[in-house]
Amino acid sequence: MGEDPDNRMAQAGCGEVPRLKPAAPPVEGHNISDRRHKAEALRNSEETARVLLNAAPTAAFMIDTQGIVLAVNHMAATRLGLAAEAMVGRPISEFSPPSVAESRRQKEVEAIRTGASVFFEDTCEGRTFFTSVHPVCNERGQVIQLAVHSRDITEEKKSEAERRTLTIQLQQAQKMEAIGTLAGGIAHDFNNLLMAIQGNVSLMLFDTEPSHPHHRTLTNIEKLIRSGADLTSKLLGYARKGKYESRPLMLNDLLQETAETFGRMRKDIRIEWNLAPDLKGIIADKGQVEQVLLNLFVNASDAMPGGGKLFLKTDTVAHGKIPSKGYAIRPGLYVRLTVADTGVGIDKDIIERIFDPFFTTKKMGRGTGLGLASAYGIVKSHNGYIDVVSEKGQGSTFSVYFPATDARPTVAGEKNGKPEEGFGTILLVDDETVVLEVTAAMIRRLGYTVLIARSGREAVACYTEHADRINAVILDMIMPEIGGGEVFDQLKRINPRVKVLLASGYSMEGQAREIMSRGCDGFLQKPFTLEDISVRLRSLIGHS
Repeated sequence: MGEDPDNRMAQAGCGEVPRLKPAAPPVEGHNISDRRHKAEALRNSEETARVLLNAAPTAAFMIDTQGIVLAVNHMAATRLGLAAEAMVGRPISEFSPPSVAESRRQKEVEAIRTGASVFFEDTCEGRTFFTSVHPVCNERGQVIQLAVHSRDITEEKKSEAERRTLTIQLQQAQKMEAIGTLAGGIAHDFNNLLMAIQGNVSLMLFDTEPSHPHHRTLTNIEKLIRSGADLTSKLLGYARKGKYESRPLMLNDLLQETAETFGRMRKDIRIEWNLAPDLKGIIADKGQVEQVLLNLFVNASDAMPGGGKLFLKTDTVAHGKIPSKGYAIRPGLYVRLTVADTGVGIDKDIIERIFDPFFTTKKMGRGTGLGLASAYGIVKSHNGYIDVVSEKGQGSTFSVYFPATDARPTVAGEKNGKPEEGFGTILLVDDETVVLEVTAAMIRRLGYTVLIARSGREAVACYTEHADRINAVILDMIMPEIGGGEVFDQLKRINPRVKVLLASGYSMEGQAREIMSRGCDGFLQKPFTLEDISVRLRSLIGHS
């Protein structure tokens, strides 16, 4: 009789547990699914890399550790003028000149060796590039690929260099402006001292016969005062306050006159001329422009100790021909003077300093260093520009630009050289006691009655009280609290026909020029002589 199946199940449940078959290996379907996941992840990774490459604002490459291009973005392909597909599989070194490719390969090797990003700049075919190399590692930390980003920074470098140059030029301009202010202040105070000396000498000469033994001594003192005034004019020129009496001037005439005088002193220097026959005029102070010319000639002479050639050229140019040095150039026509020499040239390390005051390359005692500095200031005070181009051993070329005008010079009448006496009442205003006292004595010696005011407030109060008897006012420009300009305005409100002579240790430039434009009747540059003040007062009061 056969065995009951249920009995067999009971025996199995109570007795020995049957051996289970080992777990079956994964079916083929599982392997396919895994491979699909990996393939999809790879595709996603490649797509991500492609998107990132093309999103980069630089030329970007993916390369393997041997330098073979795996992927490239559109910017890189466009820059190299190739199709992206044609670049894949080729060494990245093929897309650079051999010398550049080798140095770049060394940077890639460094990134592989250190596992850290590498950044560098280099030049290729005249362009400058900033490149970064970033290692891509596997799960074991091994570098398996490199991401290379390269950006053309040529224009940025140019802009940076231009900004740096403009910054240096701005700093130079600010430095010269500050020193100019200091120089102007020194010159102003020194002219006030010279005024006190000149006034006393003028008073003594007025009462001294030419036969008197002291007459010659006093005349010599006057000459020394003029020398001192010439020195302050250089400082005022550098300070851009040195434009004294500007009139229409033909530069060709003054240039020929000055250069011929210079040529007689340096016969070993040959002067070659190229002067424009139809040259426009300029508005300038003749003495100041002559000083600029002489300073440039002397500078050229010092550069040619053994002789050489001096080239002088004039022409009329538009403002666009003036080299930009970081400052605004006023539009219009300019008279250009070019002074070139065949001398030793100027070293590039010092060319930025040649217009600095007291800077000189001469030995001690051979030069003051004020020549080119005062030339610079005089030109700027005439609303002009000065530039220099030079190389060591190649000579120097100075270019000076003055605003052009169609006005022509007129012939002025000559002074008779003798102080003229007069009559009337003069209000003298000055805060410097020594200047006030000596000027009052000079005016009295000429026959005038003098009322004195030691400040702007005193001047206004005095004129208010005595306006009906005051024929003219001599007004100092620089005073504390209320300056000459404000005093002049208040006097004009009291009497619109008031006659005013402006006096200053500065020159007729800047603030003085602005006051003159408001109706002031004349300007007295300190130090002035008895003859100067007599002529001005007679001319002014004669029209009252």
